[in-house]
Amino acid sequence: MKKLWNKMGRSLQRSFGTAVLCLVSAGVYAGNPVKIKGTVTDGKGEPIVGATIQVSGTTIGTTADIDGRFTLDVEDDNTLQISSIGFQTVKMKVGRNRELRIVLRDDAQMLNDVVVVGYGTMEKKRVTSSITSIKGDNLTVGLGGSTIATALQGKVTGLTISGSASPNASNGYQLRGVASVRAGKGPLIVIDGVPGGDLRMINQEDVESIDVLKDASAGAIYGTRAAAGVILVTTKQAKEGKVKATYTAEFSTESVRKSLDMLSSRDYIEYGIGQDYGYDTDWYKVLTRDNPFSQRHVLSLSGGSKALQVYTSLMYSDQKGIVIGDGRTDYSGRMNAKFKAFDGKVEVMMKAQFRQTDRDRRNGSSSFQQALTLNPTIPVMNPTNPAKYNVNSLGVGGTSWNPVADIELQDFKGTDKWLQADATLKINLTDALALQGTMGVDQRQYQRYTYLHQEHLSCITANRRGYATHSFSKTDNKSFEAYLSYLRDFNNLHRMDAVAGWSFYETNGEAFDMANGNFTVDGIGPWDMGAGTDLSDGKASMGSGKDPRQRLLSLFARGSYSYNDKYMATVSLRHEGSSKFGKNNRWGNFWSVSAGWRLSKEAFMKNLGWLNDLKLRVGYGVTGNNDFSSGNTIRTYKANDMWPTNGIWQPGYGSTKNINPDLKWEEKKELDLGVDFSLFDNRLSGKFDYYVRNVDDMLFNVPAPMPPMVYDNIIKNVGTLTNKGWEFELTGQLVRSRDFNYSSTIRLSHNTSKIKNLGDTNSYLYGDAFPNSMGYATKIVNGSRIGEFWMFKYAGLDADGKWLIYDKDNNVVHAKDGATNNLVDANKHYVGNAIPTLIASWDHQFSYRNVDLGVSLRSWIDFDVFSQLNLYHGLKSNSEENVMRIAYTDNKNINDTRILTDYFLSDGSFLKIDAVTLGYTLDTSKWQRYLSKARFYLTVRDLACFTKYQGYNPEVNINGLEPGFEYIRSAYTMYPQTAHWTLGVQLTF
Repeated sequence: MKKLWNKMGRSLQRSFGTAVLCLVSAGVYAGNPVKIKGTVTDGKGEPIVGATIQVSGTTIGTTADIDGRFTLDVEDDNTLQISSIGFQTVKMKVGRNRELRIVLRDDAQMLNDVVVVGYGTMEKKRVTSSITSIKGDNLTVGLGGSTIATALQGKVTGLTISGSASPNASNGYQLRGVASVRAGKGPLIVIDGVPGGDLRMINQEDVESIDVLKDASAGAIYGTRAAAGVILVTTKQAKEGKVKATYTAEFSTESVRKSLDMLSSRDYIEYGIGQDYGYDTDWYKVLTRDNPFSQRHVLSLSGGSKALQVYTSLMYSDQKGIVIGDGRTDYSGRMNAKFKAFDGKVEVMMKAQFRQTDRDRRNGSSSFQQALTLNPTIPVMNPTNPAKYNVNSLGVGGTSWNPVADIELQDFKGTDKWLQADATLKINLTDALALQGTMGVDQRQYQRYTYLHQEHLSCITANRRGYATHSFSKTDNKSFEAYLSYLRDFNNLHRMDAVAGWSFYETNGEAFDMANGNFTVDGIGPWDMGAGTDLSDGKASMGSGKDPRQRLLSLFARGSYSYNDKYMATVSLRHEGSSKFGKNNRWGNFWSVSAGWRLSKEAFMKNLGWLNDLKLRVGYGVTGNNDFSSGNTIRTYKANDMWPTNGIWQPGYGSTKNINPDLKWEEKKELDLGVDFSLFDNRLSGKFDYYVRNVDDMLFNVPAPMPPMVYDNIIKNVGTLTNKGWEFELTGQLVRSRDFNYSSTIRLSHNTSKIKNLGDTNSYLYGDAFPNSMGYATKIVNGSRIGEFWMFKYAGLDADGKWLIYDKDNNVVHAKDGATNNLVDANKHYVGNAIPTLIASWDHQFSYRNVDLGVSLRSWIDFDVFSQLNLYHGLKSNSEENVMRIAYTDNKNINDTRILTDYFLSDGSFLKIDAVTLGYTLDTSKWQRYLSKARFYLTVRDLACFTKYQGYNPEVNINGLEPGFEYIRSAYTMYPQTAHWTLGVQLTF
């Protein structure tokens, strides 16, 4: 074994040395340069200001001035590449030319852009499915987010992204409405061809393109995991030429944009709500930092020889949240390498990224909730306490606690580690036929340490000297795919593109956790867990587990045909088996067919000079869904105290859940009708899609008899869900002149989701119960529309300020009238709609000479939000809890207890300035040998939100089965709304 390792080490050393030599040799600039000059104009002779003129394969280049003129030092055998936004890129040999006149034509790039599809690429003009493609360079810079989710917000019609301003917030993705009731609802993430990836590990600077496959005809080739769509991420690959270095630095801060209007200490005392402790504390404010500072640095190197190209990047980020006890530090490294041998007949590609995130997550949603309820006359600090915080006196203690002390008297360290790597071998058997195999590994580890100091309220209450927890979890994903691809043109009329292959995917995980307390030395807990006396006293806890191994095995194929780029069709098929199902229904067939017709190529359309391209699309596909937990078809066991055996409860191991060996795939059938167009010399382009999606055999928990069943529910295929909607996108290059350019893109989408049936007519699905026994605010039954609220209908107030509601027959009755209680489920109504009728985004790009300005707007129109915030903190309270000022203004006439009523439902429509970016590109012509590009920019994120919504934040979560709630126990809705300012610089050498 030792000899084997030594041999591998020597081999790796030789390979690394070869790579370094190739990169260094590629950077050698030989020969004697000469000076050339020239002009760059458009087809009308107007100068193109800012056009980029670059020596191919090097970082040497310059930009055209306000007259379109440029000068550059080059060699006779150099090739120049001239490009500008909105124009076709031109390449030309220098030769003996010393003065060049370059004319750039309007770019019909919408047609010739390459779009990534399942197991291949395709020119956009030949695409017959609904796909949105975004180039990495077009993502807004300086957004300061820890993932690219922030940059994607509002850029893809039909895609909604949930999250908060916290650097530790996770994001949820939903494409074209709800995809399932119980199985997974998010799109499949594929990074560099490896399925099952995580967008949180990707740096924005490493992204070459993001392609979103929306309909079933595009995603069916991915089979069971494509029911909710597919997001394909392609990272950057180096090109042949001199080494190019790019350095990006960003420095950020943020400030609270909107604060909750709570009663001040003076108001609190004036209204006689509670005791006066003599202080003036804004509890929401003391939980926040003043202008926290964050920074981010990215360095990338790219280049190589004809045989070997390498792209590598390093990233460091330190983010401080606006809330105390909230922050993260990230480190990541990526290397993408491509090696060609035997005159390009053999290609080897290797890509790897490692990312580590160290998290401080001492704050939580309960911190904000507590800040809302606390008496504002209670102090934060108490000099007489050993910890100097007010912990167990002066109005706090028991169920009332100081959220600042809670954060500061605990430690939290969470470490995420991601590793994704894949290796691809491609053999070009002929010019048309290639064999390719890819092996991928995706691993995530999470380790968390927490410690509550002995002065912490929970330790004081439990009489503990400190309390520590330590947990660890790991998930391993492995994939292997091999396929043949065929691509050939016949007589420049017929084009055939086909792929067929085999795929294997496996995932498994494990976890461990333990807790202990009462340590002899305060603070050492997580690092010496055995020292706590809770272990010997039998009070410590420990647990571990292993997820059942999950496997997918598939055969897939896709074929495309195009005649003269006028008529085109695509078919795909995937035969897939999953270990999650029993042997009766383990395998499924998923397929799609789509077609396109470019009417603009027809003779009868040729005379329409204003029409550049018009394509009609139709697609239909069937995909499956197996994104639910394992153990529903095969018996799994766990240890517990007591289990029923023959009607008698006995200790031992028992089943974790009821099993159903007849479970089968959820099946989604989707029809998509679309049109793509380009008008007026390609200065106006867009697309429109209408879709209908039916999900059958939805997995749903139904009641089960006990006995013989161990539990009172079992999962079955019983439900049907329908989605309908449309999407529209329009891009215009509205102004293109010598000095000034302006382009704009507007995106509109609409979706409705409806439950057609849940099996039995009496079946229903409740949402989450509200705190304090308030009941349920959603109930899904046959015929329900996702987004409807289920609650009492407000009818007014009586003379004493008591609630009046409409009963089941729409008669006005008291909510409670003496011994009569009308607050029963039978009197609830379906009201409101949490899904926006229209979701819109509007991007603007301006440029004047070397200055550019980008403005991104986003709006949700005509939807309702239920505010738990107003329900629980917007009414006059008889207790000592603080309330919002609205309790004594808008709600001053209410003299009753809280009830679940649509009185607290209000229109959440808003218009938000998502981002504003102001940039300046420096003229580097004088330093072209050392600095090819320098750009400075200032980005403001979440600058303003215009709304009439009466709660705190109208941008609530609208994904899933319970959209539209402003939860008081959710960090998503209760995290402070901030304006985020980022100053950045990007240098290319």
